[in-house]
Amino acid sequence: MKRFICCFGGASSSKVMQEPMEQPDPSEPSEPSEPSEPTDSSETIDGENDDMTVGEFQWREIIHGTKNFRITHFLGRGNFGEVYRCDFPIINKVGAAKIHDHLNNPLGHPEFLAEVKTLHVANHPNVVNYLGKCFGFKHSAIVYEFLHNGSLDRHLFAPAGPGIRQGTLVLDWDTRMKIAVGVAEALVYLHNGLMVIHRDVKAENILLDDALVPKLSDFGLAAKIVEDENGTEMPREMKPIDETRSRGYVAPETEELGLVSTKSDIYSYGVFLFVLFTGRQAYDQRRPHEARKITDWLMPVWDRLESSRLVLDAALGNKYSVQGLHKLFFTAKTCIDAQALSRPDMNAVESMIREAAACPLQEDSPVPQRRSF
Repeated sequence: MKRFICCFGGASSSKVMQEPMEQPDPSEPSEPSEPSEPTDSSETIDGENDDMTVGEFQWREIIHGTKNFRITHFLGRGNFGEVYRCDFPIINKVGAAKIHDHLNNPLGHPEFLAEVKTLHVANHPNVVNYLGKCFGFKHSAIVYEFLHNGSLDRHLFAPAGPGIRQGTLVLDWDTRMKIAVGVAEALVYLHNGLMVIHRDVKAENILLDDALVPKLSDFGLAAKIVEDENGTEMPREMKPIDETRSRGYVAPETEELGLVSTKSDIYSYGVFLFVLFTGRQAYDQRRPHEARKITDWLMPVWDRLESSRLVLDAALGNKYSVQGLHKLFFTAKTCIDAQALSRPDMNAVESMIREAAACPLQEDSPVPQRRSF
């Protein structure tokens, strides 16, 4: 088991990494701007020829595959750029291309490199599959597998009733448990296998494949785990990310001191569990000021497990495991402990989530009227 040393109380001796400036809020309903790269561009890394090699794409392939960045191919915004569906008939694959505009976002390059470096070596069923990159002078692109069901948040927060968005799914208890287990497995793999901190665990960064298997994505903020000579993890001091980017998911030591570690990922995972099973945003300005963070909104029921079903996502109805729900909430509470050292590691968290998933599904008595706390 990995040891962890705390230096939250004083100056950190760990390396300080400067993070790039952030992109505009991806929730803003503005039409994406089309990159102005010429369609006959042959930009490549110095020394590369015009033939496509494994894991390498030419810029013209990105242009053709996205239909010149047509709005119908626009999927959303990632950490450092806009994401488009991109067809590659030559390899019979459909990908999602995240575009980095060097001119308009010069400081996004470190995030591009962090994502490429992480996904290039990653090999796990719950981590999005890397297809390749295009590295040019004006624009670069990272390409990963295209997943038709998109990101988890679009299903969790889809409006109910006749106005529900086309293509959204109602996630049942077993599906949510599968998602919770899968994301936990991905984090165990990152922490123990790749020695990487994700730094941006949230519902928006979980993609779902056709079988609703979760895939962790967006590795632009990924950072290597730092250990001392005894193999003890040291928290890293890093420039905080834009507060609006992952509001509600950020651990207190990161928010207040800029310190990140595997423990900050675990905090974000605990918040993610609350979001997944309540169907509520991690941060919602429509809630009272003292309850805008989901962790604060849930405070009134934390010590009353019999009341926890009052905040359960109404989409679940009365088909869920009462015992499993209690185990989930207990696990989430341990993950979001204000003291980083008191949080379990991801191996322990995964074990607790599997115990919750093993609890039998039962049809409970009708859930009382939900209320705001």
